[in-house]
Amino acid sequence: MVAFVVGVMTVGLASIGAGSATATPIPGRVLAGTAIGGADLPPGAASGQRLTYVTRDQNDRMALSTGVFYVPKGTPPSGGWRIFSWAHGTTGIADECAPSRTRNGSGVDTAIIDALKRGYAVTATDYAGLGAPGETEYLGGRAAAHSVIDMIRAARARDASLGTEWVSAGHSQGGHAALFAGHEAPSYAPELNLREILALAPASGIEGVLTKSFTPSVPSLGKLNTVSALYLYILAGLDHARPDLHVTDHLTQAGKRYLDLARSECNGEVSAAMRSVAPGDLLDSSLGDERFVAALADYTRVPTGGYTVPIRIDHGLLDPVVPFPLTATLVRSMRADGTDVDLHTHTRADHTEVVADSLDQVMGTAAAAFGRD
Repeated sequence: MVAFVVGVMTVGLASIGAGSATATPIPGRVLAGTAIGGADLPPGAASGQRLTYVTRDQNDRMALSTGVFYVPKGTPPSGGWRIFSWAHGTTGIADECAPSRTRNGSGVDTAIIDALKRGYAVTATDYAGLGAPGETEYLGGRAAAHSVIDMIRAARARDASLGTEWVSAGHSQGGHAALFAGHEAPSYAPELNLREILALAPASGIEGVLTKSFTPSVPSLGKLNTVSALYLYILAGLDHARPDLHVTDHLTQAGKRYLDLARSECNGEVSAAMRSVAPGDLLDSSLGDERFVAALADYTRVPTGGYTVPIRIDHGLLDPVVPFPLTATLVRSMRADGTDVDLHTHTRADHTEVVADSLDQVMGTAAAAFGRD
């Protein structure tokens, strides 16, 4: 079965790349699917499927993504199951790091389990190229948005009990994806009815942080050295989206070795290997030229205006990965642009703990959003 699915995925990507003369690949089209059952189902799920589907990358080219969806126990309400879309946090950029490959029913994110128990269907993309043929564009905003939205389309194509109402939720990398998906949804998928955006510790301000804190002159940062792994993931994704910039040419030989490691191991292993590596040891030359900064901003900067639904952002004040001032700056810019955004701070929570600390409140916001006329 594994060989069959990989074959379908490879053929699908080849036909997308070649531009089939007989059929135009449609975002959300399912290329392969397998049922999830038994111990692989998370608590609260009546059924589930792993899917391979068509989506679009950062530059709007056709790509492949994988992901899962779960249907809760019980009878769907009028209009079909409401959908809680969950975008996962950083797991790495190697194919084996795709959550749909690595997690059984007891290992899925707590937000997925909580949503199922509250009677929502759940869709959860792996992101294009993560677990599927092709390159994943880590923190590429448009690519992530497309993967999130097309996962919903794919799930609805497989199960008619899923409705059109949904909320866009996620944590960390997934919080960034949730914001982008919510921003793009009205134009990209007008057939779906987005109700709210729920972003937990979303990555933001990356274009400023990376160009200032990832330079050849930066010494060891102690425990924060591991953040350099995230910078390598970003460079790998940007290199795929903008090969004309040759961004990985800025890396030292050591930097290129760690990038190779990132392409074969998951985030835990990569971060552990880089714990004693100073950020400056990874770069031969600065990334601060104007073309790079502009490309990085286009690739990853979170939109501050143009949203059509309310946004809830939750952030822990002890977060060392996405420091709170970055989110505070984002929220100020959003409000200046007229965006309806509600910020909730969690004084004793770090980057990971904010999920458990905020989950009840976040789900309450989702319920209220689904209940609005």
